[in-house]
Amino acid sequence: MLEQRLVLPSLLAGRAAETPDRTWIQHVDGASMTYADVEDRIVTWATALRGLGVGRGDTVVVMMPNSFDAALVWPAVARRGGIEVAINTAYRGSILMHVVNNSEARVGIVDAGFVDRFEAVRPELLHLETIVVVNADGEDLPAWGGTTVRADDVLTEGDPGAAAFFPAYHDTACILYTSGTTGPSKGVVIPWAQVYRTSTGMYDIDDFTEEDAWYSPFPLFHMSGKLALYGTAIFGGRFVVREYFKTDEFWSDIDRFECSIFMVIGATPAFIWNLPRSPDDGDHALKYTLMAPMPEDPDAFVERYGWRLCTVFNMTEISGPVRSGWERGPKGSAGRIRPGYEVRIVDEHDEEVAPGVLGEIVVRSDDPWVLNAGYWKNPEATVKAWRNYWFHTGDAGRYDEEGWYYYVDRLKDAIRVSGENVSSMEVEAVVQDSPDVVEAAAVGVPSEFGEESIKLYVVPATEDFDAVRLMDFLKPRLPRFMMPRYVVAVDELPKTPTEKVRKHLLRERPMEANAWDRVEAGYEIPR
Repeated sequence: MLEQRLVLPSLLAGRAAETPDRTWIQHVDGASMTYADVEDRIVTWATALRGLGVGRGDTVVVMMPNSFDAALVWPAVARRGGIEVAINTAYRGSILMHVVNNSEARVGIVDAGFVDRFEAVRPELLHLETIVVVNADGEDLPAWGGTTVRADDVLTEGDPGAAAFFPAYHDTACILYTSGTTGPSKGVVIPWAQVYRTSTGMYDIDDFTEEDAWYSPFPLFHMSGKLALYGTAIFGGRFVVREYFKTDEFWSDIDRFECSIFMVIGATPAFIWNLPRSPDDGDHALKYTLMAPMPEDPDAFVERYGWRLCTVFNMTEISGPVRSGWERGPKGSAGRIRPGYEVRIVDEHDEEVAPGVLGEIVVRSDDPWVLNAGYWKNPEATVKAWRNYWFHTGDAGRYDEEGWYYYVDRLKDAIRVSGENVSSMEVEAVVQDSPDVVEAAAVGVPSEFGEESIKLYVVPATEDFDAVRLMDFLKPRLPRFMMPRYVVAVDELPKTPTEKVRKHLLRERPMEANAWDRVEAGYEIPR
């Protein structure tokens, strides 16, 4: 069982008592906070939350870009006994409405730049009453239809009594929404023990010391950002945060802050690899790198940059049950089973298959609370995922005679774009709201950056269908990463006798002559 002192809110309070003047969190803009600063800010936030009526078991939606407050609201909510619901900052429209309503949160903490999105769906919001606006400039707060509170007005004086609760390992750390592939996004209920196991299992974390710094341009509404934050608190290093990954600032950030640890996910390896070569490529501060998935030629990265490389198989619902360590293993492998877990590759009846045979990856653990505790307010999805007492990942994989495991593909109908799992169903639902579209199907096609781009097939409602007009309709309704790259108008979609779209046939099609490409067209999508 995870000791109380190692649960993040307790861990940070302990660090503040033992090493109050040690810097823990830094922003690439130059600002920093010591552990004492961090504890003061957490207590101040907890006091403000108490004033808003947040207590045991209450959910609080949080929608902020990477920042000190985005990091510290998480443990502050926990110190009130509440549960943070971290929302993807790209969400808007019906997708945002679903997450906010499903969470049943009465209070939200939202950056000023995102409040207009809540205003746009205000009539459909069932529970949200109050938004605390962070980074509000000027005298007038952005309106959204409910109560609006300026963060600066409530973050005045901290009362330690408001932050007296310290969660245990089995308490819920947060709810993170993962894109649904057969329905709306599901809220993953994540215990503190799961976050700890994830934070200590991606790397051989015992190799790190308080002299190491973890560079994290990945969002705090994803486990990629949260595990970096928690991990640095565990080994006493520095957490260096940037709002989002910028290729042209990567090496200057690494060297300015002497960052030795980095996680490379999604298309990021391609961006780094394509940077101009330099004789100094192996002389940067970066030493330890996790790549998920591994690139085609990991040895080339090691030779060029001198990194120690590792990889894992993981998702929001689990905690790194398969990892390579620095050994890496055979080409394409995600690693071996980590102690404390069981992993199987099974057929459609949950029978284990032989080595080399493709099947679904299922997982369970020896200890309680180190995997997800189900899907929030969704018992049907929870039972389905946990059938036969194994968590079903929905991912296809295989294993070999030596015990190495390989992730192969997704069984579920998701599209991987810029490190995000995109639900084709959610994209299609928004597209089909357009008066120009009768029917739509979204599929993933290979991207030059190693992941996928969204290819959208539409059956037009009119003869004068125009892809740009459709994109203009989608732009205020979809997150940037869910915007299609290609649009293809077709007379009909291929279907089964039960009227299900045969998406595998669409994926197999070569690029059509009439495909509209927003990159070639120079169509701009703001961040």
